[in-house]
Amino acid sequence: MKPFLGIDLTLNKENKQFNGNEFLVRKPSSALSKSLEVSTDKAEKIIDKSKLPLPLRIVQFICGIAALFIASGILEADVSLVEGYHNAPGLFWATDICAVIWLILWLCSKKKAKAILDTDESSQTFSHLDSVTNTIYAELTVPDQTKSIDILSFFYKIKKGKIKVQEKGTQLFQYFNPEFKIFTDEENLYLANLEGKYAFPLSAIVKIHTVKKHIRIAGWNKAEKFNQGMYKQYKLTTDNFGCIHCKQYHILEINHQGESYGIYFPSYELPTLEVYMK
Repeated sequence: MKPFLGIDLTLNKENKQFNGNEFLVRKPSSALSKSLEVSTDKAEKIIDKSKLPLPLRIVQFICGIAALFIASGILEADVSLVEGYHNAPGLFWATDICAVIWLILWLCSKKKAKAILDTDESSQTFSHLDSVTNTIYAELTVPDQTKSIDILSFFYKIKKGKIKVQEKGTQLFQYFNPEFKIFTDEENLYLANLEGKYAFPLSAIVKIHTVKKHIRIAGWNKAEKFNQGMYKQYKLTTDNFGCIHCKQYHILEINHQGESYGIYFPSYELPTLEVYMK
């Protein structure tokens, strides 16, 4: 199956074109796209300004990791804490110092973020971004109160007729998980984001395949935490880089004009998609 939103590097390792343009039925107007670009740029600058300088963030990360590793080693040792301290007091002091530095920088980051994000300028910027976003979805005729769903996007190569996921450069995850609005009418299943609306004929849907394979995705988009509420059942985990680990994923097979396509989505989105398959 040709993966929707997949990027094929088989013949061109510099390829940046997503699969699936044949399903694209509408794009935002150029004026709205430009307005979104400007608003997003302003919002990103405010978010960057609200963070600690990069060197301090690196120090915070290193101290946090160091404290965890050293503390884990101390707790796993075959001696009591008292004996362990007697044998290697430097490790205990190193753990405390790293933990204190991490905590101080964490508190500083929270204070700085609040000072920047709570200003009138920040509120107006994010409010305008929300307004542009809503206008784009209205232009794409996306119904109000539409549910959101994560779709998996990835680089790949075809080797011996099989799809092999590729990780480029310093990429820490296998799959991106952009968020789309999902809805249907009498003829199509629609996926829409701020770049356009895709239509998949309901008559072309074949089945949902389940792939029991561990994957890493870029991050978490939901308001509810990945290990709480309805998502707890999927036993999702995270790592030190914020990647989400899933035990399996699914592929919605579409047969379009004689060619087989697959819409890849993570395990926790199966109930949402199944609603629109009924």
